[in-house]
Formats: sequence, structure tokens, C-alpha cells
Amino acid sequence: MMFWGLVGLMSLLAVAFVLLPIVRPGVGRKPLLIAGLAIGIPLAAWLGYQKLGTPGAATQPVMPMSAMQQPGHPANATMNMDLGQLADKLAEKLKSQPANADGWALLARTYVELKRHKDALPAFEKATALIQKDPRLMTDYADALAVVNGGKFDAKSQGLIDQALVLDPGNVKALMLRATIAFNAKDYSKAITSWEKILTVPGINAETTKEARGSIEESRRLMNVKK
Repeated sequence: MMFWGLVGLMSLLAVAFVLLPIVRPGVGRKPLLIAGLAIGIPLAAWLGYQKLGTPGAATQPVMPMSAMQQPGHPANATMNMDLGQLADKLAEKLKSQPANADGWALLARTYVELKRHKDALPAFEKATALIQKDPRLMTDYADALAVVNGGKFDAKSQGLIDQALVLDPGNVKALMLRATIAFNAKDYSKAITSWEKILTVPGINAETTKEARGSIEESRRLMNVKK
């Protein structure tokens, strides 16, 4: 009985994270809503699959999250299905509340998580129109635009990256995208400048540091070839 209470509670929390900005459109912006959606819904769906969808699972050990996240695992498919259904319900609800900034931002990022980048674009458009000074939102929008455009950054996506870096010069994702744009244009000097800037950002992880340094080395090598 305790497990049923836990699943019910987590499911309720997950849905609440989605519906709170819709039911209460006057509440201030809460970044934790996005984290709640990303964690609460998949976890609730996963627990439901693990315990409710498998006969005799109550006596079996729970599968590690890392195993469940492997591509093609049925639990992963279940999570995506449930999250997709909730996202579509949120999109439908937002039609009657077009000024709900948090709702649009939440919807856009959820569609990105589901690899539905084309669906994410209108939500990003509405969110950035309502939230005009959020560098992370601008950068995520630029990234989604590039994905839909086959990896190409058009004038709009580049403009969003530039705006994001004006607001937050140390935005690592925006710097990465700017470096990528310059590298693809064979402007290796400009690409190196952005990657070197990343290395000065406090608290960057080892993986990002390694990637930036490797990209700098590659850019320098190509600069010598170009000469």
C-alpha cells in the first residue's frame, strides 16, 4: 500500500508541475517548474512501468535508472509517451491562456526533450516574446531553430545567441553555439575566442573543458592548414 501512495503522490506532483502555471497564471516565474517537469513526470512514469506494468514486480529489485534510459528500452518509450501526452494537453490548455509565459517556456523545453523540435518553435516564439531577458531561453530557442534547419544557424538564431551573450557573457551554451557558427564558417580565430572564453567561466565541468580545449586545438590546426 505504501508504494501505491508513493506512485500516486509522485504522479500528482508531476501533473501539478505542469498545471500550476496554467491554473494560476498570476503566479511569478518559478524556474523549479521546469526541473519538476523534467524529473517528476519521467520518474512517475518509470515507477509505474517498473511496478505496475510487470507481474510480480513487487518482489523484484528496481532496475537502475541508467539501464532504463538506454535507447529502445520499453520503460523509456513509456516515459516519452506519457510526457508527450501531457505536453499536448498543456499545449491545448495554453490556447486559452496565451499570456502564460511559464507555460510556453515549459512546453517548448518539453518538446525539445521529446525531440519534437519543430513543435517546440512556436512555443519558444511565444515564450521569448513574453520573457524578453532570459538568455537561457534565447539560447535554447536558437538551438532548436538550428536543429529544425538541419544544423544551420540562420540570422534569427544567430541574433538570439548574440542577445543572450549581451545579457550573460558567460553563458556556456551560447558561447558553444557562437563558436560552432564561426568554426563552420571557417572563422577559426573567432571560434577560438569563444572557446577560450568558455574556459574562463567558473565552475565548468571536466567534459566541457575537454571539449573546448580539443576544439581550440583543432581550430589552430586548421588555421595553419589554411595559411
